[in-house]
Amino acid sequence: MNGPSSTELSATLDFLTDAAHLLATTAPETSAYLMNQRGNLMFENELPPQSDVHRQHVCRCCGHIMIPGQGSTLKFEHQKAVRKRAKAGQKFTKTPVQTKRQIHLPEPRKGPVKRITCGHCKKQTEIKFPAPAPISRRSINLKTQPQQQAPKTTATGLKPNGAPTLGSLAGLSAQKPTPSSSANSKKRAKSRKAGLQALLDQSNASKSSRPGRGLSLADFMQK
Repeated sequence: MNGPSSTELSATLDFLTDAAHLLATTAPETSAYLMNQRGNLMFENELPPQSDVHRQHVCRCCGHIMIPGQGSTLKFEHQKAVRKRAKAGQKFTKTPVQTKRQIHLPEPRKGPVKRITCGHCKKQTEIKFPAPAPISRRSINLKTQPQQQAPKTTATGLKPNGAPTLGSLAGLSAQKPTPSSSANSKKRAKSRKAGLQALLDQSNASKSSRPGRGLSLADFMQK
């Protein structure tokens, strides 16, 4: 006896699916029976296995349509891998069988698990998701950054494009005077002395012409 054709099989599967969903709330036992018969029919005709979307919608054990909040429960669990790092210089106790230091490798990363509990037979359906990608942290390479060079100073202690600093002024004051600078200072002293003498002569002349008019510059210089 030949099996049903692909068209008849597809129509039968669609009929069982629609009928089971119509009776899911009014007659859940009948709905589960229809979905179970649909699964058996797919297995007999060697159809591809059910997808994860179908597995988390219909219980593969009894055929009950699982609706969270209406008898069925939905729960997410995050499985974190425990990382054990070997500490430097950690002592291990040696046994007659164990002669080498044990190295604990980190467990592989695991993704979250979606667990659905059937409200009819209490069978749990697990849907595993891939582990998330590890977080990559950027490291700043200090060697690639250009180093700022210190400004060069000239022989006089001054910066090429800057104002004189305290150190440069101290260096200039510590320098020995040259013969030209000493001659210029003598000339300036003579000119100042001549200017003071002229003021003194002028004040004496005004004092002799107008006596008794108060103090003059010569009086302050005599004191």
